Formats: sequence, C-alpha cells, structure tokens
Amino acid sequence: MSQEARLTHLTHALQALKTGVAADAVRAAEAALAIAPDDAETQYVAGLAYTAAGDAPRAVAQLRLAVAARTKTSWQWALGRALMHNRQHGKAERVFRAILERSPNHVASLQELATVCVWLRRPEEAMALCQQGLSVAPDSAQLLTIYGNCLMEQGSFQAAAEKFSQALALDPTLVSAHSSLLFCANYRTDLTAEDIYAEYRRWDERHGKPHLPDPLQHGNDTSPERRLKIGYVSPDFHNHVVAMFFEPLLACRDHAAFEVYLYGEVQSPDAVTERLKGQADHWRSTLGNNDDVVAAMIRADGIDVLVDLAGHTAGNRLGVFARKPAPVQFSYLIGQGTATGLLAMDGFFADDAMVPPGSEPLFSERILRLGRVPLVYQPPSAMPEVGPLPARRNGHVTFGCFSRTARINEQVVALWSRILQRLPDARLVLNSHGFAEIGPRTQFQQRFKAHGIGPERLDLIYTYPQTTTWAYYNEIDIALDPFPHNAGTTTIEALWMGVPVLSKLDRPPVGRFGASILGALGMQDWVARDEADFVTLAEGWAGNLDRLAALRADLRPRFEASALRDGPGLVRAMETGYRQFWRAWCSGRH
Repeated sequence: MSQEARLTHLTHALQALKTGVAADAVRAAEAALAIAPDDAETQYVAGLAYTAAGDAPRAVAQLRLAVAARTKTSWQWALGRALMHNRQHGKAERVFRAILERSPNHVASLQELATVCVWLRRPEEAMALCQQGLSVAPDSAQLLTIYGNCLMEQGSFQAAAEKFSQALALDPTLVSAHSSLLFCANYRTDLTAEDIYAEYRRWDERHGKPHLPDPLQHGNDTSPERRLKIGYVSPDFHNHVVAMFFEPLLACRDHAAFEVYLYGEVQSPDAVTERLKGQADHWRSTLGNNDDVVAAMIRADGIDVLVDLAGHTAGNRLGVFARKPAPVQFSYLIGQGTATGLLAMDGFFADDAMVPPGSEPLFSERILRLGRVPLVYQPPSAMPEVGPLPARRNGHVTFGCFSRTARINEQVVALWSRILQRLPDARLVLNSHGFAEIGPRTQFQQRFKAHGIGPERLDLIYTYPQTTTWAYYNEIDIALDPFPHNAGTTTIEALWMGVPVLSKLDRPPVGRFGASILGALGMQDWVARDEADFVTLAEGWAGNLDRLAALRADLRPRFEASALRDGPGLVRAMETGYRQFWRAWCSGRH
C-alpha cells in the first residue's frame, strides 16, 4: 500500500511540475519522501521539485543522493542544473562535462554547459558549445537563443537578432527569445525608436494580448483613499544592482498608506533577499509557477497596484502582467529602462530629460512625470573614497568607460577615436567583463586601430571583485557614456567616485539616461547635443585640469545633496502616482 501511495505522490509531483505549479510538486514529493526517504527515484523527483521551487540547497542534496545510488544521465543533468541554481557553477560545469565525456552530443548538457560558460564570462567557449549542439540539433530554439545572447554581448547585434528570429521561427511561444530580440534592438544603431517600439508591440500581440481578460474584472474595494496593497515583481531580489536601487523604495515608504508585497522569481536567495523580505510586509516566491498561477496568487492577495521591476530582462514575469491581475499596473525602469509594449501596463515613471515631451507615442504605458530624476542610489559601504585627479600624476588625461561591451558599437568607437586623435597624449580605459577573454580584447584593438588608434593608447581590462572596479575609478579623469543606449549604473558609480561623465543625447528613454542623471546634479553642461559637441566638450574639459580637479573634489558632496540621494522624495512622488492612478481607476476614468 505504501508503495502505491509513493508512486501516486510521485505522479502528482511530476504532473505539477509539467503544469507549472511548484508548490504542489513539493508537497507531493515530500509526501513520497516521507514514505521512502532512501528511494533513489523519490529523491530524484524531490530534487526536481525543489529546483523548480527555488530551494536549490535541498535540490542539490536530494539529487546527490539519487545520483550516488544510480548513475543516470537525466539525473546527473538535473543535478547540474540544481548546482547552477545554487550558484555553484564550477561544480555544475564538472557534472555536465562528465556527461559529455560519455555522450559528446548530449544536446541538453551542451546547452546547460554553454549557459554555465556565459555565467563564468567565457562567451567564446559558450558559442562553440552552441555550434556543437546546433550541428546535432539545428532546430534547438534554446541553443539559438543562448548563441544570440553571446553575439549580442560581443556587439554583433544584427547577427544576434538573426539567431533570435530563427529561434522564434522554430518556437513562436519561446518568450525568452522574443524578449532577447527586444533587448538587442535597444542597442542597434540601424533602427529608429519607432522601429524598436513596433517590435515591442509585436511582442504584446504574440505573448501578451491573447491573455488579457475580456472583460476586465477586479473585486478590489474601490475606496479611493484607503490603504493600498502594492506588489513589486522581480527576479532580482538578491545581490543584484536592481535590489540596490529598489531597497530605498521599501525603506522610505509610507507604511500607513501602503502595504507591500514582494513577488520574487529568485533562483538563489541570499542575504539581500532576506533583508528585503524583512522590510516588506509579505513575501511570495513565484518560482516554478506558471503565469496563470502567479496571476491567481496576486488576485487572491488583493493587490491594488502591481509594479514590474524587470522589463524584458531574464526571469521577468511580464506574462503575469499581461493577465492584468491588478487594477493598476506600472513599469519601473530599474530593470530594463524602457517601455514593456504591453497593453495591460498602465504607467511608466520618468522625467522630462529621460522622456522629452512628444516621446509619448514610443510607450504603451502612460508617462507619469515625477518632476525629478526617477532614481535614487544607495552607495554600497565598500565604495572607496575619491582620490585626487589622476591626470596630475600621470601627465595626461585618462578617459574611461566601465559599461558592458555591447553598448560600445562602431559609432561609439569612431567618436571616441576622434577624441583620442585630437588629444594625442590621452588614453582610454575600457573595463568590462567582456575583456576577461583575449578574443574580445583583440577584436576591440582592431576596431580602434581601424580609426588610427593603436593598442598602446588603450587599456582593455576586467577588474574583479566589484570593490576593485570601484577603486579603479581613481585612475579615470573623465568617463564617456556610450550611445544610443546610455549606461545607467556605471554612470552613477563614476559620479559617486568623483569622475564626471560626458553623455550624448540619443533616442528616449535609453539614450537619455545620462541627461536625466547628470541633470539631477546640475551638470547639464556635460550633455552633448551631437557628436561634434561631444568632441568639443571632451577637449575643453581635458584642457582645463584645474576645473576638472575642482569638479572631482566637489562631485560626491554634490551627489549627496542631490535628488539621487533623496529616497523619501522619490518614494513620495511614486506613491503620489500610485494614488493618482488608483483614484482614476476607482472613478472609472482610468
């Protein structure tokens, strides 16, 4: 009888995994474990359930027991995935390589090993693995998507877009490939803002609008001034840059007026996750649950205003927003920084610098202008003090950019080369994880050489850990902001470290991040109108070291006194927006 019960529980667990209801899978698997804790098959299924639910440590423990009892390729593969989710990428790599030693063309292991290589900053190896997998399984949409993401990081945007399009042709339901296509579009110089927005709308037509309830019905209490339930949705409630920008929203909120729920798609919770949980009123894990289940969870919680913090980045739950589980839904820029394209999304926070008047047709959301920069920054305690101007000891000006290499396209290389040509003693430091391998370093040297800039003028480096990267800002005099997709976090970090940033206006909103951030510090004179203006500003500042040194000494105090450090002010503005949209919904005018 107990054997029958165990098999029944395992069947239920596997069915729950198939339908995307992780909590049910865990309950059923644990019931089977209670009957036969030493049974290898039960341990295997329990490991799958724990992996889906985001409990990677218990998943690894159960799968290790299962594999020790019975060496099966599918079980080893599951262990490798659990190790990945537990951030044990080196151990995961060894598991997948062991499988490939026996079965060199095991496509699932090639795919996961490629993903591991991406995490370990080895994109060229990841692409080679994708090519090997595609030689065996040319119709693998997942491999094509990984390959495309690697190409995008190398700046090969059109080639990346072709891979994403091929993946979608093979599997039109593969949302991650379509989101990657959108992400890639934001970096391309051959597309207009209108072209890019049209692709976002196509995403919604395919993956969003079909799930929008008709008619829309919500049972929320329509009292306009009552305490509201706000839900924030993100995969990044852990040690991630998004959490750094989000935490002040929790710390400064009006507890009396707003009750906060966090919906986390967090594969590997950590100390930051626990801290965020402690500051919120409620925590819900969305891992392993399909969009319908999560939407039902949000409806059951009675959420009044639901806020997306991811956009189309990895791990997003925009499929949940497409189902409109809350009466009012916002997109907040700290994940992707631009429109979602979803008809179901109501609002987007911005300022006039980021989204100039007239840019509204580039958004599916209604623009809510806050009258201030829509960001606040909490500097990590490990950030070092600002050092003296490096040019004083070096005898030359050092320009730098610490943003991802994907943003440094051919137009950027050409423009920055013009600056170096005009300033023959100046140097340029590019600091990014893309330069951890020799291939990308060589490629970038060749790109600059085509514009007359030899490798002796360049430092292409990757500093790690993050504290070392922050300290390296004390080697930089002026930071250069790429375009058409500006940097965000690295611009803010440079400014906090006393390094002024030269930015150029480009298409909104991603080409206006620099203008918004610099405007908050009263540094509009560091925002170039066009390429010629960019070169003129760079020459002017490089030629006046006294002014540059004075600005460097003043930047951190100026930053500290700015809106970028005014958490309460930002939260009041955002909460006013929540209430404004809520009142409109209650009155039937939203």
